[in-house]
Amino acid sequence: MTLKVEQNTNFNKTADLLQLIHCYYGWTSELLDSKQYKKAETNIVKAEKWIDKILAKEPNNALAVNYKGVFISYRIPYNKTKAMTLEKQSKQLIKKALALNPSNAQILFDNGNAYYYPPKLFGGNKKTALSYYQKAISILEKQKNTNGNWMYVQLLMLEARCNDLLGNLESAKKGYEKTLRTEPNFKIVRDKYYPELQKQLTK
Repeated sequence: MTLKVEQNTNFNKTADLLQLIHCYYGWTSELLDSKQYKKAETNIVKAEKWIDKILAKEPNNALAVNYKGVFISYRIPYNKTKAMTLEKQSKQLIKKALALNPSNAQILFDNGNAYYYPPKLFGGNKKTALSYYQKAISILEKQKNTNGNWMYVQLLMLEARCNDLLGNLESAKKGYEKTLRTEPNFKIVRDKYYPELQKQLTK
């Protein structure tokens, strides 16, 4: 998929470059999940090349600033000694992107992730993440941009998961059910999170 997008990219058009970067964004995340760090690093280097090209012309392009922060954070799993520095750099850029465009769902999503995934030691905060996720969901729903939208499904799951981890169990239940209505085959929700929550609620 990414190779096909590369072949069809006009490297002089910002919109095309952002679309390509978004493909690297998703693919790199999958590689990190499966601990394929060398392949992930190759993708990060490629993505950063195009991000820097956009920022050289448009230093306040909010999405490019946001992606720069995200790709810095992608190095954290295999750069443990630099984790705190990378985390700080990443958050600064993602926050800057939010200041540039506070109503962009992608940027809100990534600001949420910046608080959801790190442990408390590195500034993780599920309550803060929940706030960002809820704002992003609201924007996508107002835009009616939910049908077949992978990010929207992820946001629903993460909103429910935050509520679950924060002890807001009824809100979590409603969130998991909404997630499964939207995407019935979301395996981790269907087979793990929702059944585990139901067991808690019946204790």
